Amino acid sequence: MKRECKKIQDKIIDIHYNELSDNTEVISHIENCNDCYTFKKNLKLTLNYMDTLDVKIDMSDLQVNIAEIIEKAEQIRNKRKDRLELLIFITTSIIFLISSVLFMANLDLRLLLYTQIFLYFNLPLILIPFYKLKTSRR
Repeated sequence: MKRECKKIQDKIIDIHYNELSDNTEVISHIENCNDCYTFKKNLKLTLNYMDTLDVKIDMSDLQVNIAEIIEKAEQIRNKRKDRLELLIFITTSIIFLISSVLFMANLDLRLLLYTQIFLYFNLPLILIPFYKLKTSRR
């Protein structure tokens, strides 16, 4: 491609976008140069095709409230977390109940009493740091 044709083709694009007025030099060159004529013709066909693809979409029906979606996701996550915590609590309670019943059935009542006293005094010392760790993550 000639350097002059490249300049003319740039001017053809400028003319199409109304950045340059029709120039007699450009028009005469297009009439005499087959490459530039083909370029102008292909440019028009391409732009016409793009205009047919340029469809306006009604976005009023597609309004999305991001804050609402995030809030719903947080609620679902919290429900799952609450269910897991409840399941852990129930499992732990059942284990303690079963162990208490087994102690009473098979062992001395005094040992059960000592075990209960030990748990009541030492369990908070174990659970409080876990609770503080859990609340610091939120």
